[in-house]
Amino acid sequence: MTSKLIQAGGVLCALAIASAAHAGVIVGASSATASSSFPDPVFGTVANLINQGGLATGYISGVTDFATYLAGNPQHTIQSPGAEWFTPFGATSATLTFNLGSVLTIASVAAWVDEFWGAGNIDVLTSTDGVSFASVGSFVPTDWATAVSSYSADVFSFAATAAQFVRLNLSNCPQPLSQAGGGCGMGEVAFEAVTGRVPEPASLALAGLALAGLAVSRRRKAV
Repeated sequence: MTSKLIQAGGVLCALAIASAAHAGVIVGASSATASSSFPDPVFGTVANLINQGGLATGYISGVTDFATYLAGNPQHTIQSPGAEWFTPFGATSATLTFNLGSVLTIASVAAWVDEFWGAGNIDVLTSTDGVSFASVGSFVPTDWATAVSSYSADVFSFAATAAQFVRLNLSNCPQPLSQAGGGCGMGEVAFEAVTGRVPEPASLALAGLALAGLAVSRRRKAV
């Protein structure tokens, strides 16, 4: 009986651990809004941030493995028309809000931050309803020199959280190596949707029963 309890406990613990394993795919937002945009739509269209227009290597939203894709160092072109978004000249901050289309469990943001203006700091907030947002952290993007021919993504990871909306608060624009007197600028933004990062309640319950069984079996053995 003791050996059966131990074996069962091992299986249940293995299932719980497997349910918590990291498996993420890259997801593009279905829509986006900006607090302000450059008056010329060629450079001020926020949809440019989610159209993959400037990426040398594309991805299939909801299918392509996030880690594998980013490990390939996909580059973003510095050519702006149809591929980047900017605020008006002189803006030092901006807010971008992305709608993922449905509530997903997300754990990372991949941001290709423009080399021409950029953003010195990005705060990341999430929401399930688009009204109440909670911070999951902030990061300092790479400050690309304006002389680069293309630029990579910065990946910011955080504790897996349920969200349909992701808000990026950009500040300290432009970056030190960017054009003086500019504003905020971004190339592309995508997200990592994970499966099994947060154990399901049923899995947690099974794990608890398994541990309880192990404890009982050990007490009986000791007696």
